[in-house]
Parts: sequence; C-alpha cells; structure tokens
Amino acid sequence: MTLARKLRSRLGDLWWYSAIIFVACRSGDLIQAFIGLWLVPKFVPQEELGAALPLLQAGSVFGLPLSILVVPFSRWLTLYAARGERGKIKRLLSIAFAGTAAAFGIAAIAARFILPLFFERLSVAAGSLGLLIVCAGLVGPFSSVFGSALQGLKRYGAIAAIAAASAPLRLAVMLVAMPFRALSGYVLGQISAPALNIVCSLAALRRDIGRDIHATPLGRDDVRAMFRYAVPFAAYMAAGTLLGAWQSLLFRQRLPEVESAAFYIISRFGEISTYFAMAMGAVLFPMAVEAAARGAGAARLLARSLAGALATGLVATLCLWAFGGPLLGLVPLWRPYAPYAGLMAAFSLRMTLCAANGAFCSFETASGHFSFLRYWLPLTAVETGALVAFTGYGAFRGILPDASVDWMRGLGAARLSFFIRWLLALTTLQSLAIAAHLAIRHFRHHTPAGTAHP
Repeated sequence: MTLARKLRSRLGDLWWYSAIIFVACRSGDLIQAFIGLWLVPKFVPQEELGAALPLLQAGSVFGLPLSILVVPFSRWLTLYAARGERGKIKRLLSIAFAGTAAAFGIAAIAARFILPLFFERLSVAAGSLGLLIVCAGLVGPFSSVFGSALQGLKRYGAIAAIAAASAPLRLAVMLVAMPFRALSGYVLGQISAPALNIVCSLAALRRDIGRDIHATPLGRDDVRAMFRYAVPFAAYMAAGTLLGAWQSLLFRQRLPEVESAAFYIISRFGEISTYFAMAMGAVLFPMAVEAAARGAGAARLLARSLAGALATGLVATLCLWAFGGPLLGLVPLWRPYAPYAGLMAAFSLRMTLCAANGAFCSFETASGHFSFLRYWLPLTAVETGALVAFTGYGAFRGILPDASVDWMRGLGAARLSFFIRWLLALTTLQSLAIAAHLAIRHFRHHTPAGTAHP
C-alpha cells in the first residue's frame, strides 16, 4: 500500500477529499487576500467600502427562489449518482437551465423596482450595478447545481482544478474592470468564478452524461419527495438569506462610515477561520446524502465534520487574537482600522461557530431532517431583529414604556463592537442549542427500548 493510500485510509474520505480541495482552494488564497485586503480598499473609497458586502447579499436575495430550487436538485443528483441513474442527472440539469432562465426574468423585473431604494440606503450610485447584482445572485446557485453533479459523481479532481483556477480569473477580471468603476468591477469579479465553474463543469461532465446518455423522465415519487423536502428547506433558506441580507445592510446603514469600512477589513481576516470548513462542505453534503441512504456511518461523519470545522477555526482565531494588531499595522491601507483589531478575534470565533453550525445544518438538510428549524429559526430572527430594534429604538417611543426605550438607547448599539459581540453571543446560543439537540439524539439512540427515563 502506498503512503497516499495509507494516509487516505487513516483520514477517511471526508477529511482526505476535504484536504485535497482545501489545498487547491488555498493555492488561491494569496490572490484572494490581495483582492480583499488590498485591491478593493485601494479602488473603493472609504465612504463606499462598507457597501461591498451588502451588494453581494442583495444578489443572494434575488437568487433566493433559484437557491431553493437547486438544493433539492443537488440532493437528488447525489442520490441518482449513487444509484448510477445518469439519465435522471441529465434531466435535472436541463430543468435547472430552464429554471435559471425563468428566474432571471423574474429577478430582473423585481430589481427594476427594488434596487433603486436599496442603492439609496447604501449611499452608492446605481450605474451598471443593477444588472450585475441580479447576475451575481443567479449565477451562484446555478453554478452549485453543476458543482453538486461533480460531487455526486465524485469528480473531486475536477472540483479541485476549478477551485484553483477561480481566484486567478477573479483577479484578472477585477484588475481590468475596477479602475473604470470600482464597485461594478468588484461584483463582476464575483460573477467570474461561478461562471467558470459552470463552463468547466459542463466540460467535465461530458464523459459521464454526454450524448450517449439519454435524459430519463423523473418519476412521480421523486417529484413528490422533492416537493416535501423543498417546503421546510425553503423556510431555512428564506430566513437565512433575507435576514442575512438585512443584517449586512444594518452594518452599512446604522454604523459610522469608518466602522462600516472597518467591518469589511476585519471580516476579510476573520473569515480565514472558515476556509477548511468551506472546503469540507464540498464533500460533506454528498457523503451525508449517501450515509442517510445507507442508514450507516452518519454519526461518525457528523462528528468528524464538526471536529474539523472547530479545530481549524480555533487555530485561526488564536492567531488573529495574538497577531491581529501588528497585522493591521503592516499595510498603510489597513492602518486606519487598527483600533478595531481587537474585534477580529471575536469575529473569527463567531465565524468558527458559524462554520460548525453550518456543517451541522448541511448534514441535517442532506439527510432530510429539519427538526433543528424549531430553534434555529427563532434564534436567527432574534439575532437580526434585536439589532434592528436596538439601533432603531426611536421608532418604539410611545409604543413601549419609556424605560425600555431609554434602556435600548443606553446600549450604544450603533457601534461595531456591539454588533460583533451581539452576533457572537447569538451564534454561541445556536451552538449550545445544537449541542443539546445532539446530546438528546445520542441519549435516545443509546437508551434500550422499554427503559424508563427519570
């Protein structure tokens, strides 16, 4: 047995393939760091820098209907691949093309009325941003369909190659476009990577679902099962996307400009803690679907995914806690935000917990289990809703007791430090709820039938 096979046997498929994709993705990290931490702050003025992230969140809102459609597709793509039903894979991909075309038309009409108000709140000029935002919102979920087909067919080599090529393409597009219009060039760069994924995935899939494979109609049982799956998943996606976009808008609208820009900078560093978890996500979902179908190995797979997300994220958080201040002092573009260095570790810890929570939610949705929504949805609503209330307390004058309104005013919530600490606290509550969920599941699973509980 070769060393590679021994290592793969010891690590297991989840961590082995995660490591391959992680290495491929991280080969572009220097480029991504250059884009996020130098190129964007250089071309986007401070008064518009805080708008960069909300613009992408706006795109995700327009892409929400397509996102709700494609994830059930992704689950069944994996199931069909495991069964060798490639004709059904081809049929699902053709439906995805038609769904994307319809979604683009609907989103373009909606954007015509909604985006002008959104741009006004962000304090940015519209220009070509409207069409680009709609494209950014749709090309991401459309791309994920083809990524899921590659995952289901275990074409991890192709996934790694596409990931490695994405960052250089994004850099090239942004270098050409940003000098003309910084924010438009930024959004165009974000579109380039998923567009590349679609083109390359189609080329890679020709071997598996080429002309010799005939599209097979989906059975009624499959369609009914997809619909039953899509209903709770729609609630999960809608809450996460809409509240996430609202939350991103609050960072731009309710914080001072310098703090809104500071959030952009520290969030670029803080998201380093999620790099391994993002690579692992490309492997976890199809493996969870297969484990649920087999009815074996699911608990071990979940434990390994949570351990990987937490361990790698905590290491990155400790590094930012120890070296965040000197790091921001290295580059002139970052120095104005050095006073906020202490918040980087807190944000990184929050993102680490989000990565672990996301791994759990991905595992549950892949397995067709949605009981976690009973606590996930209320906590997500409170997370964003409380920020709205605390920073807009004036709207409650005359509705709530004056003492309550004065208490909210005394919080000083319209500051970056409050935002990040509040989000960390609510994400910690979500993590504790998930831990309790898993403990109860473990207890029930390991309690013999007929045993009385105290």
